[in-house]
Amino acid sequence: MTAKKDEYFHAIKLIESKCTGCTKCVRVCPTKALRVRNGVVELDSNRCIDCGKCVIECPFGAIQTIADDISAIENFKYKMAIISTSFAGQFPSHIGYKTAKKALLSLGFDEVAEEAMVTVKMSGIIREYIKNHKEIRPIISSNCPSIVRLIQLRFPSLLPNILHLEAPMSMLSVYFRKKICEEQNLKENEVGIFLIVPCISQVTAVHQPEGTYKSLEDGAISIQGIYSEIITNLMKNDNQNDDNEIDIYPKGLSWAISGMEAEEVNDSNLKTMAVSGVENAINILAKIEDQQIENFDYIVMNSCTKGCVGGILNIEDPFIATSRIRSLIRNAKDKEFNDEYFEDMYHQGKFNVPILEPRSIMALDEDIKIALNKMNRIDEIVKKLPGLDCSACGSPTCKTLAEDIVEGKAELSDCIVLHRKKQHDNFPKEEEK
Repeated sequence: MTAKKDEYFHAIKLIESKCTGCTKCVRVCPTKALRVRNGVVELDSNRCIDCGKCVIECPFGAIQTIADDISAIENFKYKMAIISTSFAGQFPSHIGYKTAKKALLSLGFDEVAEEAMVTVKMSGIIREYIKNHKEIRPIISSNCPSIVRLIQLRFPSLLPNILHLEAPMSMLSVYFRKKICEEQNLKENEVGIFLIVPCISQVTAVHQPEGTYKSLEDGAISIQGIYSEIITNLMKNDNQNDDNEIDIYPKGLSWAISGMEAEEVNDSNLKTMAVSGVENAINILAKIEDQQIENFDYIVMNSCTKGCVGGILNIEDPFIATSRIRSLIRNAKDKEFNDEYFEDMYHQGKFNVPILEPRSIMALDEDIKIALNKMNRIDEIVKKLPGLDCSACGSPTCKTLAEDIVEGKAELSDCIVLHRKKQHDNFPKEEEK
């Protein structure tokens, strides 16, 4: 399921036969990655950040999600699952988070870890990073792949501000692959590490990692996709309620909820902020870029409203999931992940990542003269258009229609308003004849 050369992988697929050309998806896309042409939706893969808003908006199922099937684990000798913090909020109390986690072993995994193992430790690591990088403010969390890609596309000047450390699940992938290979005497390609994720941006991050390094994981299975497998397994096996065989880390689940990462990084000496929802993130990023916001030390952004519990690959309503996770945290026995091997890898820089490159979404031409000429043509066309941004033409705004026309992807006659005006202007003349 990885991307082919010169193609950019996204964890969505377009079903042309189901598309009515209604343009609902076009209007909600925050990076203007969608168009309707010839009555069906098209995706500009260079603009898409995998936020999933189009999937939610489409009432006809014409835009669907992609994730790995659990059968993919059979390609490996040793199979490991790493579950997102939002996983725990998907199961009611009569099933329980621990029982659901343990059920993954019955589905074929040899070992199950969870993001929550390291989030508490990660808060301390981030505080140390902030104090060691006083020249950069604000530092922006790298935990949400959609936000990282949004910055690459629309706010490239802020790329140095991104926390240059792997996200918790990727840290665990690096750690466990090395540890398992040594303990089990296996080669790296014999160990399959699969993330159990709540959103499509994390599926894309596995199959199309940013930067120059290879993918750290072997697949990403959606919580939606594995939920029914877990429930079916639990119905078949009554012994799953044995709580003595698997550890859980409820204190670390807090990062699934918007605001909690920023809160836990804050040691009363730092100024932190949390933002959820991609439109809100765009607004705050614009203010940071324009220096219209006071100097925060650390800002956490989630493209999904309510945080990872709001991911579209979850099963449960985000409010219910949040309530369950808060209850688990309140009633938790303090469990910490202390591992010298993990600490050594961190201090050796094994979890560091390079500054990412920008992803240009409007490179008009490499030749500056041609590019300027195209810019002038775009401005001229915009003046002719009505400025309603109605999307009836299939482009999200009048400005993007002008850009599409200059790039040869649309025509001025695609504007319904201008077309009707032309018909109206010609109608009296025909009557006089």
